[in-house]
Amino acid sequence: MPITTHVAQALAAALEYPPEHAPGLGRSLTRPPSPALGDLAFPCFALAKQLRMAPPKIAADLAARIRPDALIARAVAAGPYVNLFLDRTAAARAILGPILADPARYGSRNIGGGQVIVLDFSAPNIAKPFHFGHLRSTNIGAGLARIFSFLGYRVVRKNYLGDWGTQFGFVIYAWQRWGDAAELQARAIEYLVELYVRAYRQSETDPTVREQARHLFLRLEQGDPDIAALWQQFRELSLAGFMKTYQRLDIAFDSYEGEAAVNHLVEGVIERFVRAGVAEESQGALVVQVSGVLGREIAPLMLRKSDGASTYAARDCAEAIDRWERHGFSANIYVVSRQEDHFAQLFAALTRLAAAEQWEAHWPATCENVSFGYVRGMSTRKGEAVWLEDVLDEARDRARRIREEKSAANPRAFPTLSAAELDHVSESVGQAALLYFDVSSRRLSDVTFDWDTVLQFEGNTGPYLQYSHARMCGIFRRAVAEGLAAGSGTPQAGPEPADEEWLLVLKLGEFPAAVAAACTEREPHEIAKFLHELASSFNAFYNKHTVIDPADPATSAARLTLVRATQVTLANGLKLLGIRPLETM
Repeated sequence: MPITTHVAQALAAALEYPPEHAPGLGRSLTRPPSPALGDLAFPCFALAKQLRMAPPKIAADLAARIRPDALIARAVAAGPYVNLFLDRTAAARAILGPILADPARYGSRNIGGGQVIVLDFSAPNIAKPFHFGHLRSTNIGAGLARIFSFLGYRVVRKNYLGDWGTQFGFVIYAWQRWGDAAELQARAIEYLVELYVRAYRQSETDPTVREQARHLFLRLEQGDPDIAALWQQFRELSLAGFMKTYQRLDIAFDSYEGEAAVNHLVEGVIERFVRAGVAEESQGALVVQVSGVLGREIAPLMLRKSDGASTYAARDCAEAIDRWERHGFSANIYVVSRQEDHFAQLFAALTRLAAAEQWEAHWPATCENVSFGYVRGMSTRKGEAVWLEDVLDEARDRARRIREEKSAANPRAFPTLSAAELDHVSESVGQAALLYFDVSSRRLSDVTFDWDTVLQFEGNTGPYLQYSHARMCGIFRRAVAEGLAAGSGTPQAGPEPADEEWLLVLKLGEFPAAVAAACTEREPHEIAKFLHELASSFNAFYNKHTVIDPADPATSAARLTLVRATQVTLANGLKLLGIRPLETM
C-alpha cells in the first residue's frame, strides 16, 4: 500500500494533477507479466480519451517526466503503458516494515470507523439437523464478520433461527402421539427429526394430520402454556446441539433470537403498512405492491393471508425494522442462498414504507442479500442424511489417516506427534479442508465437493496453506538451532532481493488490498485467492533459494525476515477465514 501510494503521487505530479487525484491513479496500476518488464504498470487508455492523444504518445511523455527517487528507480514507456521499476531494497523495507512493526494487525485498516453492520447468517431450523447445507452460510457469514471487524466495523452477529411455523405443529403432534422422554433426552435433534418425518408422512395419506398440526401451531401462536412449554423444550435442546457445532468451529453469535422473538411485533408492523397507505387487499389477502420499486418486476409482498394468518415475509419486515431501531446499522446483511426474489420483495416493501412514513427513508437501501451457490457431490461414509457433525468427524478422521501415511513415508517432514498433538492437527486440517473449499471459488459459483481433492496437501486447498505455514515455522526452529534470530524486528539492509524474493515481497504488499476487496465485495474468496498465491510465491522462493546459510549471515538474516513477514501475513489471512495456522503438521 505505501508503494502504490508513492507511485500514484509521482504519477499525479508528472501529470500536474492535484494531489487528490492520486488515489484514482493508484487504482489503475497493474502488474506487468514478468519482473523484467517492470514492477508496476500504468495504462494510458483512459488518459487518451481525455487528452485525445494516442496512448503510446502519452506513455512516452509521462515516462520522461517521472524522475527517479527513493523508491522509483526508473520509468519506461512500453507501448500504451508506463512501466515503473522500483528500488528493490528500499521498496522491500517499505513493505516489510509495517508487517513486522505490528504483525497481528497487518492488513487491517479502520475503514469502518465503528459503524454497525448487522450480519444474519447460519440460521438452522430447530427440531431439524444442522446439515452440511448450512455450512456455506455459516462459513461465509463468519468470515465476513471477521473481515468487517478487522477493518473497524462493529459487527452484530445474528443467528435468526427458524423457530416458528406449521412444522412445529407436526413435531408437537408427533410428540403427543409417539413421544418418548428417554429417547428425547438421549438423541435430542435426531429424535425430533424422526418424529417430524413420521408425522409428515402420515399426513400424506391422512389429511386430518395436517389440520391437527395447524391447530397445534395456532395454539402455540395463541400462547397455550402446555404447547409453549413443549416448544421451548424442543428449542433449547436444538440450540444445545447447534452450540456444540459452533464451539467446534469457534463461531459465536450476539443473538440467537429467531422468528418467534418478533412474533409480538408483527401486527403492529402490519398496521404501520396499512396506515401508511402502502398495503392493500387482494383476493382477501393483504399485500404490498413492490414491482418496479427497485427497478425490476416482482410479485407483491404478502403481509397477511386470506385466512388472517401473518406471513414469513411480515415477520421479516418486523425483524428488519427492529434491527434498524435497535442498531442504526450502516448495513443489514442476510447471508442466505437463492432467495433473491424474497429479499427483493422485502427490501422494496420496506423502501415504500419508509418513504411513505418520511422516516429515515435511506435505511432500507442499506439492506442486502449475500447469496451463494450450491455444493454438489457431498456424501458421508454412512450414506445417510448429511449432518454437519458427521462431515466434520469424517474430515478429521480422513485427515488423521493421510497424516499418518505421510509420516510413515517421510518422518522428517511429518514427525511423530503425541496423541494430543495428533488430535489437534487432525481436527484443524479436517476443518481447514472444508472451510477453505467453501471459499476457494467465488461464492455465487456452484461447486462440486470431492474428499480426495479438498484434503490434498498441495494445490488450492486449506491443508496446503497450513502446510506452507508449518514449513515456515520449521525454518524458524532451524534458525534458532543455528543461533540466528528468527526473522523478527526491523528489516535489515542486505543484498538486493532476487526475482523470487522480490515477487514474494510484492505479493505481501497486496494483502491489505485483498482484505479491503473482500469487505467491499462481500467475498471471502478474495482472501483465499490471495493466500494461495502467497503460498505459491513462498514455495517458489523456498524451492530455489537457501534461507539459512551460516557462511552468509547477512543474506540469511534478510531471508529470515522475509519468511517471518510471509508467515505473519499467511497466519492473519487464515485466521480471517476461520482456519487455524499450524506450527507443525
